[in-house]
Amino acid sequence: MRKIFAFVLCFFIFANICSANENFVKNYVVFPSDISVEFNNKSFSRVLAIGDIHGQFMRFNSMYEKVGVNDKDLVIFLGDYIKGYKVGEDLKTVLWLMEKAKQDNFIFLSGNMERNFLRECFDETGNLKENKKWALSQELLNTHDNELIKKVYDFFANLKFYQEINIGDKVFVFCHAGIKDDLPLNELTEFDLMYNKNFYQEYNGKRFVVIGHRPVQVAFGKDHTVPVKVEGKNILMVDTRCKRKKGYSSCVNVLTGEFWQSSELSQLK
Repeated sequence: MRKIFAFVLCFFIFANICSANENFVKNYVVFPSDISVEFNNKSFSRVLAIGDIHGQFMRFNSMYEKVGVNDKDLVIFLGDYIKGYKVGEDLKTVLWLMEKAKQDNFIFLSGNMERNFLRECFDETGNLKENKKWALSQELLNTHDNELIKKVYDFFANLKFYQEINIGDKVFVFCHAGIKDDLPLNELTEFDLMYNKNFYQEYNGKRFVVIGHRPVQVAFGKDHTVPVKVEGKNILMVDTRCKRKKGYSSCVNVLTGEFWQSSELSQLK
């Protein structure tokens, strides 16, 4: 009886350990627990990277509520905020982002979707055109609010292309799609930063790069549904195919590798 009890006890301890570790990126190198990050003369205890949203606001929000973001967090969005499978939430998503952009602990990077939207939906004088390819175009036109349209244009046009941060003795680069091994960031092209789908295969640099853009399900197979630290490379991939019906919205604390994802119920929305 004692042996059975001991076995059951060991089993539950092991199960709890596994459960406790299941929300951490596999093979991720963790920083010391007392480390903090200095940015813009402020100190942050977490650095949170959020993958592509693609207008799935309800799905994104189900993830975001789990994270418990506060003013001690530096929050970096990796781009592609619009144009997913579900019509009607692009504008809701953008309005939420624009409100958060008023806080100095939020950083918003551009994705290829934002660049494409600006090129395809605004004329040379900055006027919004109807473009049936983009739900956000119609949503904005339906507001009949020229001031709001101008604010959305300015928000997209002023998004950063990348963010570099020193964490401990490592240089982290956050961007939508990728960089080049040794090329200075200010010499990178728009293609490098926001369009290259093969970055995770090509890159062998020392800088640690955190990206969205290429869903892990596409890069590594449909069974990969959580953020991935690419084996043998300084790359963390955070896009878990939020734009698709069976995808997820994901966030990773790059100091610890802990991640959060949207709930299973969000798959039914």
